[in-house]
Amino acid sequence: MAWTYCVTWFLYFSTSECWKLANSQPVIQGEVHSPQYPRPYPPNQKNEWDLWVPEGYQIQLSITHLDVKDSADCYQDSLTVLYDQKVLGKFCGQDSNSTGHPAKEPILSQDNMLTLIFQTSDSTTELQQHTGFSATYKAIDIDECSKRDPGDGSGPLCTQICVNTPGSYHCSCYSGYKLHLDKRTCLLSCGGILDKHEGHLSSSRYPRPSPPFLSCKYIISVEPRFAVTLNFSDNFHIQSVDTPQGPRCLHHWLQVTIPDREPMRLCGRQSPGLIATHSSTVTLDYHTDDVGLSHGWSLDYSTYATDCGEPEPLLNGGFTFLSGSQNQYRSVVQYHCNEPFYAFPSGANVSFTCEADRKWRSNHNVTPTCVPVCGQPTKLISTYQRIIGGSEAPDNTIPWQVLVNIGGIRVGGMVIADHWIMTAAHVLTHNGKPVLDKTVKIYMGRTELKSLLRSPVYAASIHIHPEYNNPHGLDFNNDIALIKLQDPITFSSPIIPICLPAEDATYVTGVMGLMSGFGIMEIYPPRVTKKLQYVHLPVVEQETCRNSLNELKKTRNHIPSLTNNMFCAGLPEGGKDSCLGDSGGPFALSDDGQFWAAGIVSWGVDCGQQGTYRVYTKVANYLDWINKTMQENDGNLQ
Repeated sequence: MAWTYCVTWFLYFSTSECWKLANSQPVIQGEVHSPQYPRPYPPNQKNEWDLWVPEGYQIQLSITHLDVKDSADCYQDSLTVLYDQKVLGKFCGQDSNSTGHPAKEPILSQDNMLTLIFQTSDSTTELQQHTGFSATYKAIDIDECSKRDPGDGSGPLCTQICVNTPGSYHCSCYSGYKLHLDKRTCLLSCGGILDKHEGHLSSSRYPRPSPPFLSCKYIISVEPRFAVTLNFSDNFHIQSVDTPQGPRCLHHWLQVTIPDREPMRLCGRQSPGLIATHSSTVTLDYHTDDVGLSHGWSLDYSTYATDCGEPEPLLNGGFTFLSGSQNQYRSVVQYHCNEPFYAFPSGANVSFTCEADRKWRSNHNVTPTCVPVCGQPTKLISTYQRIIGGSEAPDNTIPWQVLVNIGGIRVGGMVIADHWIMTAAHVLTHNGKPVLDKTVKIYMGRTELKSLLRSPVYAASIHIHPEYNNPHGLDFNNDIALIKLQDPITFSSPIIPICLPAEDATYVTGVMGLMSGFGIMEIYPPRVTKKLQYVHLPVVEQETCRNSLNELKKTRNHIPSLTNNMFCAGLPEGGKDSCLGDSGGPFALSDDGQFWAAGIVSWGVDCGQQGTYRVYTKVANYLDWINKTMQENDGNLQ
């Protein structure tokens, strides 16, 4: 019980103030009586009690004793019962002879609150002997189900079944309906999970108007190796709001959700037609409220087995099926490169799986690329054998060697990438200008000259180092050039690129390098080779080479100068050397069985003579220019 106290309970004043205890709580039952009851009540009083019980209950008040001074209309002393400022009863007199006495009938409040006011006067001077009143009250459960909707009075609290509970109520629905989020409206039950491979779906009551307050979820879910296609009928109508940008789905919509994609919210009068989801699971959420009117939608759905199509081909490689077949869902293919001539940059094989969205996917998400393996012949030269003083090269031992024919003049070169040949700049210039592309033919893949010359390949462009300037044949600095081929090379045992130098490549004096070419074998009398020749020559200390050239300058004119972009190789006693026809050819060094292009045959004085050495362009000094030239001309780097 919540008490409201008046300050005039024990002091006689003509007015009083009342308040309710702040910590009061609603109770189920209680008792209230006049001051000093059962002794006579004092005059000149005004007492007020605010009674309250828990929500969902009303108060039943029973006056068990009444002895209040009687007067016309209870003018002087009275007990007044009020609800929300409205008088429910005003009493005075005695139990059996009183004005307005409730005759033992209880008083019911409309909800959980009731107010009692007991007021006495000073109209008599003699001490009065009336004892006042005593009353009890208790909480009575309200039957909410007998009430109307308090919101707008349009209907009962529950649209179908109302169940009264102590202090409250709840709504339920008949079979085939479900309770809306407002907890009082019953809607047609809709939605569900469909796992058949084909079927039909439509909105409730289609093609008649859809009920309000629908919230239907349909889930089409089949095995992951199948994909779902939705085919909407032409008769499509979901209430929308027209805007310059098109219809907006504010109050009604059909939302189509496909995993890993943004949901599609559909409305308006335009049928979506055919939707290929490429997914085995599709969710459709149909929503309406009480705004507007929708005639709904209808669709047929079907499924088909997921087929990712043929995996992308891999240049210079291929794939094999590890599991599955016919490119269907969960099939796994593994790519591989044509070894030992090509390899993946990472070194590991790459697998792709056919996923439900009909795409081949892997952690890489892109088809891998096979890059050439450089500098590793499938057959090695077994012994150091004694060009001039050289030996015939067995097949497949120097697979980067090429013969370049420039207007009938034979020189050398080397393969460094599938579109690129490296050679000397001086062999590709004539009268200070680059030779014409059409005059250049390249031969490769054979060691026997007659069969080699049967299958030329052609130049697409010629790239001379921009700082090469040798109009008089005396300055071979920057003697390096590249030839881009019209068609790419497919590498195999007869044709393999030589590696470019590492950035930290070193030229150690005395280390043996491999020199090769189709040049002359003897000068006097001239003897032309019929097969590729090779010779092993050591790298010469730079100062030794410089001293040799200085000695020659004492007796001969027009000897070129040695620069830091050059190095020498050869034997002090002579007998082994490159010569005419070998210019532009390779001088290869080997690290752990992998050959790299250390030098390009550039120039020299005589061939194989004692005290002379052949001079080679130092390729390691030109890595930036080589890579930049190939990149800018769509070349493929190693």
